[in-house]
Amino acid sequence: MVRIAPTRWTFSQSRDWVARRLPVLFARPRRVMLAMLVVGMPLAAAVAAGLAADNASESLREQGSAQLSLYESNLRTELERHAAVPMVLARDREVADLLRDPNPERVDRLNRKLEAIAATLKASALYVMNGAGTTVAASNWNAAPSFVGQNFSYRPYFQSAMEQGEGHHFALGTTSLVPGYYTAQRVVAENRTDQRPAGVVVLKVGFQELERAWSHGREKVLVSDRDGIVFITNVEGWRYNALPRRLPVTLPAAAAAPTEEIPTLPWAFGGASDRITLREGNVERRYLLQSAAVPGGDWTIHALTSLAPVATRAQQAGLLAAAVVALAALTGYALAQRRLNLVERLAIQEEARAELERRVAAATAELRATENELTQAAKLAALGQMSAAMAHEINQPLAAIRSFADNAVVLLGRGRPDAVRDNLAEIADLTDRMAAITRSLKGFARRASGTLGAVSAAAAVGQALALLEARLRRESVTVDTDLPPVPLLVTGEDVRLQQVLVNLIGNAADAMRASPRRHVRIALAEEGEEAVLTVRDSGPGIAEADLPRIFVPFFTTKEAGDGLGLGLSISHGIVEDFGGSLTAANHPEGGALFTIRLKRRDSQT
Repeated sequence: MVRIAPTRWTFSQSRDWVARRLPVLFARPRRVMLAMLVVGMPLAAAVAAGLAADNASESLREQGSAQLSLYESNLRTELERHAAVPMVLARDREVADLLRDPNPERVDRLNRKLEAIAATLKASALYVMNGAGTTVAASNWNAAPSFVGQNFSYRPYFQSAMEQGEGHHFALGTTSLVPGYYTAQRVVAENRTDQRPAGVVVLKVGFQELERAWSHGREKVLVSDRDGIVFITNVEGWRYNALPRRLPVTLPAAAAAPTEEIPTLPWAFGGASDRITLREGNVERRYLLQSAAVPGGDWTIHALTSLAPVATRAQQAGLLAAAVVALAALTGYALAQRRLNLVERLAIQEEARAELERRVAAATAELRATENELTQAAKLAALGQMSAAMAHEINQPLAAIRSFADNAVVLLGRGRPDAVRDNLAEIADLTDRMAAITRSLKGFARRASGTLGAVSAAAAVGQALALLEARLRRESVTVDTDLPPVPLLVTGEDVRLQQVLVNLIGNAADAMRASPRRHVRIALAEEGEEAVLTVRDSGPGIAEADLPRIFVPFFTTKEAGDGLGLGLSISHGIVEDFGGSLTAANHPEGGALFTIRLKRRDSQT
């Protein structure tokens, strides 16, 4: 379509044009008016409707692209949410022991463990397969049908995991007849000389929650595999239908023509490859089709956005243009008949046009304001989900600030300005700590940078004790520190090192609840190129049978409900990320002893 740029006339130009053509208009006023009504109105309506439709289509395409990105992000989030579970279980000692010697006691213990984890994750199934593809333990061990004893060696996710280390596949369950997405992780034998695969850990999740969430949107959303088969959609009748061959994007792999057993989506292409016509009831509705390949897989996500707003906008623009032309015709006829107030009437028309532009500008501003309000509402919803965690993280620094402030008032009354200055410095450090906590909230939506630098180990100990001061005082726990007078710098990250220390000191306080003497000793020393930081308590110590499993994920000696068994596992991972080590042992004189070894740094660079 060729767009003709509109010519903007000034008032004096309009007046001169009318003055030159008044004799003709006055001679044949009826013919001029009829020509404008019969020819001008349809032409103006068609041009205005076309321009409005183009603009509305472009705007709708941009909005649809943004929504498609959001749906794609939701899909990736759903896929990645449980991706770490098979990886962690593949390194679980209980899984390795079961695959090595699947005795009934180990099978029963792992069955119950998988059942608890699957219930917490709301997963369809979580199971362990041996190297031959036979399921030896499953979360649905006591359900009918159960995966235990079933052989799934023919499944692509099992074959990929055994060959490449991990596998992913979407399929209809042959036993449960429930569709789901399978994530498999290979389990390698613990013997370093024998690196053969011992089995596979598989997690199966469904997409019912995702489809229910998508059903609240205005778009019709569907996800197809490399063969063009729809397996995720918020339109119930479209699931397991084949896509038509005529699409605006290319599928990840050339799909074969759908068989007679697989129905094709009832789409009719209207005018273009991205225009879809659907019959809904007795009404045909048109949609804009937008598609995008899901990164890292053989899936394509599609979204159908209703074109009704485009038709409405075009109709409104056409009617408005026709009305303007009709008004101009009637006005010209009136001018030709009366030959009066020509300049005044043109001025009124100019004012009407300006008012129309003001209304259009006001409507556009209102739409933009509505979009901004919706964006702000989404941000507030996200902040609301994180508010509980933010309050918990900031509560301890706030309590410490209040304690230092109260002490400063007392010290000020006693005439000890140096001590007051120290308290104010601690308050300043805690505010920096609170700022670091708020900065960490910004990292929830993106991956951590992993940048390591020089950290003062003694300062980290001081900050951790400041955060736990109120709790230690309330539980009558005394702390003794042996820190070098000269700052000892280590390789790490300040906030994460404090997180490790808070976890170790908090665990020590938990272990001493039933002890008559509650004492924690923290020592820092140099050993060659390493800095050694120890945390020792006066509790009962760690059972010898639990020492090999103390850092295993989901292992805990606390009562049910007091923890998930992830604190020490996470701390162990943080210290290893720093290039150090975290070990646990029992001190000869009693109590548990945790030792952190970190690389020394000579400067802040």
